[in-house]
Amino acid sequence: MIDILTLVYIMIFIPLLCMAGITLVKLAKLQIPQYGIFISSLVSSAAVFLISILLLDYTITYQGYTLENNYPICVIQNIPLYFGIYADNLSAIFTTLLCLMFLMANIFSYRYLIQNKQGFERFYIYLNILQFLLLCFFISSNLIQCVAFLMVISLLEYLFANFYFQKPQAQINSKKVFEINVFADFILLIASIAFLYFSTLTPDTVSIPTLGFNNINSLGLYSFASLNPLIFAFICISFIIGALIKSAQFPFSPKVYLCSCAPNPAFSLIISPIMLALGIFLLLRLYPLFNLTPAVFEILKIAGIITALLGAFVALKENNIKNICSWMAVSQTGIALCALGFKMYGTSIFYLLCAGFGTALISYTLDMISYSTGSQENIKFLGGLREKLPLVAFAFLIGAISVSGFIFSGFYSRAIILSNLFSAGNFTYLILILLTSFATSFYLFRMYFRIFEGDYRGTIEPKRIGRAMYFVIFVLTALTILFGHILIKHVNFSFALIGYNKTAALNPFVNVIAFLISAMGYYLAYNIYYTKRLTSIRIRTVRKLASQHFYMDSFIDFIFRDFIIFISKIFAFFEKYILNFIYSLPSVTARFVSYLTIKFEARNMNSQFFIIILWITLILLLTSVLYFKTGIIR
Repeated sequence: MIDILTLVYIMIFIPLLCMAGITLVKLAKLQIPQYGIFISSLVSSAAVFLISILLLDYTITYQGYTLENNYPICVIQNIPLYFGIYADNLSAIFTTLLCLMFLMANIFSYRYLIQNKQGFERFYIYLNILQFLLLCFFISSNLIQCVAFLMVISLLEYLFANFYFQKPQAQINSKKVFEINVFADFILLIASIAFLYFSTLTPDTVSIPTLGFNNINSLGLYSFASLNPLIFAFICISFIIGALIKSAQFPFSPKVYLCSCAPNPAFSLIISPIMLALGIFLLLRLYPLFNLTPAVFEILKIAGIITALLGAFVALKENNIKNICSWMAVSQTGIALCALGFKMYGTSIFYLLCAGFGTALISYTLDMISYSTGSQENIKFLGGLREKLPLVAFAFLIGAISVSGFIFSGFYSRAIILSNLFSAGNFTYLILILLTSFATSFYLFRMYFRIFEGDYRGTIEPKRIGRAMYFVIFVLTALTILFGHILIKHVNFSFALIGYNKTAALNPFVNVIAFLISAMGYYLAYNIYYTKRLTSIRIRTVRKLASQHFYMDSFIDFIFRDFIIFISKIFAFFEKYILNFIYSLPSVTARFVSYLTIKFEARNMNSQFFIIILWITLILLLTSVLYFKTGIIR
């Protein structure tokens, strides 16, 4: 009988074998129908999904037991490097979700690719390679292996973003995505090398697998004891910055919508909790390390809440459905990251999974609309699709209700975060998350009324959608409705499964307030985009009141005209100058890494060297602030 360890290795290499088979078919130019390639990829994905369920069942049955296996690869400077697997509750949960999302992507992709008539085999080759790399990432046994697979995943994200390479915009966007990812990879690599060097200075660590996650707490303690606390904090901050970039947190959030030229099924994967959670998953793995420097959690709080607010409010002005989906996914990830900043370990995972199902459901329903209407992705030219595509409208409505936090999975996961914040007295973050919920509800129901209600404004009559696509949204709809409801009934079990059982009791008062705030967003969207009543009443009443009683005509003009122009100029400035500067950072980083490599080979790298680098960085930052903020230095 095959043991669970052998099954895990089989699970890893099944997508690789499927990719190799499709590649050989393409290279040999064999006359195999496209349906055969689709079936082979689907069977591979289904087999991997079944094994992932067995792995999850194994971790549940043997609670607290981790499945670990390491194979030595090479030795560099007396430091052994390993390839291995580390299967615990966390990796089993993410692996199962990963396999489910790829199974849905395989089912959904066939009809879409047949319509586009290009890159059929290439798409399934990329898809299976990406699944193999992500499986290796989620069950990596050590940090070096994790970062190495992240670097290769960046290449696959670039290939998907540039899938339609004939389009000039796809080429431009994919290069920017690749540069941002490479920048994050180099930061993570530098931090990993520094942590590796300092954690192996102590003779006691010789017998411990190199940066193994099973021993990350011990290695962190050894490193923390032998290092200046400032240097240790610098390494932790480097990990956090790299992870934030990987998860498209502020100011790197535009990385997601730059992938909008990718095929729709691949784009749905990119904005799913699979790809956006890569950085957060790495932070969860390094959580014991960050506990030694609690101040770094403030970075996670601030970055998460800024990203959540930014994503929600930028989505308000977008009309392209892919851009709206991008900012929606980024905003939900920001809330999960903010929860992790408050050390809600289990809560952040729970929210990420629940919001992920709703986000995926909305994304796939919009993909179906694009497929049915001839790639129409501007909501201004849609409408009236509720009668033509009733099942799609129903699925989108379920996703919108959940992500907005009314009921279903979105309500239960958000309620836990809000109750924890309320019980801890963090009212500022509580208010900001409620504000995010209001904006989220508004732009989601704005999309619903624009796309599904009113008269159809498209130029192409919507065509029939295949049953396979409907099967995907049926599964995601069921999971969106039931996932959070089932786990909230067994909250102690679900958090024990993740490994942490720290949650506050749900507060009815906070939940009612949150429901009402989301309802306000719905009501505003309903009156503006469905009944058209609120726009005329708002302008006429407010202007009359302001001019007769407060003499604020100029202020109202500013709010409705100049302020919007001012905000758009700020975003234009940010994209033109700040992001362009960020895109040039990888080349500078590469030079810095080569210098560090030389120092490392010469064995001339020590804590004093890192102190000097840190002080130089702080001086440069202070100089920049003085120059741009006060004008003292000219």
